Amino acid sequence: MTQGMVGTFRSKIPATGRALANHLGAARDPRVFAVVLLRNEVESEIESMTERLFLGVERDLDEAREAGEVELAPGAADEGARFDYDTRLVLPAMLTLGRIHAEAGDVPVARLGREVDYDLVSRGRETTRNVVRALLDGDMRDAINDDEYEDFQTNLRPREKVAELAQQSLREGVEAWFDREDTPEAVRESYDHAVELSERHQDEDEAFRDLLDRLRAAEVGDREAVADEVRERYKFAPVEEGELFDEEADLPYFATQYARVGILYEDMLNMYEADLGMDLGEGFKRAIVLMVVGAQIGLDDTDDYPEDRGTQLTPVTAELNLAPDRETGVERIRDIVETYLDRADACADPDDHLTRIAVEYIRQQSLDRIDRLGR
Repeated sequence: MTQGMVGTFRSKIPATGRALANHLGAARDPRVFAVVLLRNEVESEIESMTERLFLGVERDLDEAREAGEVELAPGAADEGARFDYDTRLVLPAMLTLGRIHAEAGDVPVARLGREVDYDLVSRGRETTRNVVRALLDGDMRDAINDDEYEDFQTNLRPREKVAELAQQSLREGVEAWFDREDTPEAVRESYDHAVELSERHQDEDEAFRDLLDRLRAAEVGDREAVADEVRERYKFAPVEEGELFDEEADLPYFATQYARVGILYEDMLNMYEADLGMDLGEGFKRAIVLMVVGAQIGLDDTDDYPEDRGTQLTPVTAELNLAPDRETGVERIRDIVETYLDRADACADPDDHLTRIAVEYIRQQSLDRIDRLGR
């Protein structure tokens, strides 16, 4: 899908409006409007779940403060522990919950006068709450391991200790889910597999940083040899694991980004399937993973480029160092992101409007950020 009929006016129209207009223009399906209402419903459900999870974290932080482990930050109002964590992780969980609603027949307007599987909806919400907690736990642990505390918002100090206590609070909830008698063992197995592969990728970060350092410092005569090494070891590395993908191995950066973020969401979807005893569909799962990788490059890595450019090898820092000039590098990044999102859109079912609108929304957000990268 191209930028569509509103592409020319992209800078003047919000990404949400562009995404919906582009999808409506391509789909021409009146059911899209019911799906938009469903999206609003599941987004509210996810927000409520996340809020309740953080309320539990704040209760644990209040206990830690009473025990003298943390203290109120200077100038902060003494109104109890406050904690929040900035993450984009929950969109795939929101889309999966939306798919569960659709499978149960619980879609706005369409649910009137038809039988709805409310048991599936209820179980889907409970699984989603546990999955969101597991995603937050894993993401917060990664941030702590990388000494990245800027996304932790709190009125307590020291921030490092607060982050560790908050992550521990979430982790205890995850373990309680795994230990329940009615939780299939396959749920824990999928979670452990994602953690193992993600940590293995993190162990390679130092080698990737060294590769970036060598590329940036290479003399003219040595530069092409180092650039070839970046392409071989990072940009077109072979895919080592995964059951969903084979032809995607030709996509730039797929192997490294699959190990970095894609596997987390593939196993998240496997956790859903194991806990609910349902098949989410191979196309849906492939679409989610490809969308996540596209978002990682087009949103996160593009946003983080000012901090990453001298220290972290990402698809964005790689392309801007491999290209002969910045304009060419930015254009290559745009093409790579669009290719991932085109593949994601093609993998989704034609009538899976919820997922396809999300893909288009990420596309529009990414194009905005990549444009700014080129200025």
